[in-house]
This record gives sequence, C-alpha cells and structure tokens, in this order.
Amino acid sequence: MMNNNLNHLMKYLDSAGLVIAVIALVTGFMGMNVGGLPWKTSTNGFILTCIVALILATATGIYLKRKRFSD
Repeated sequence: MMNNNLNHLMKYLDSAGLVIAVIALVTGFMGMNVGGLPWKTSTNGFILTCIVALILATATGIYLKRKRFSD
C-alpha cells in the first residue's frame, strides 16, 4: 500500500516538475544576452515573456491532465 501511494506522489511531482521546466526553458531562452531575440527592445518584453511562459505551462498542464498522468 505504501508503494502505491509513493508511486502516485512521484507521478504528481514529475508532472509539477515538467510544468516548471517549461517555464524555466522559455524564460531561459528569453534571458540570453544575444541579438535577434523578440521583444529585446520592447518595454513590455518582460510581461510578454511571462505571458508566453504561462500559456505554455498551462497547455502542458492541460495535456498532462487529459492524459491522466498526474492522478
């Protein structure tokens, strides 16, 4: 019984880690100090990056929920 509970906990933590990794990936790419990045000179670049990261994280969470991975 304890192994079953641990398996469910690990599936949940893996799902949460995957959603957080998507956010870290997007913000990591947008935080690079190289030329040619979108919104580099925009005053709303930070907000737009956060919005894109949240949209992708939400889409990942919905996908995992539909696949019933985090149950």
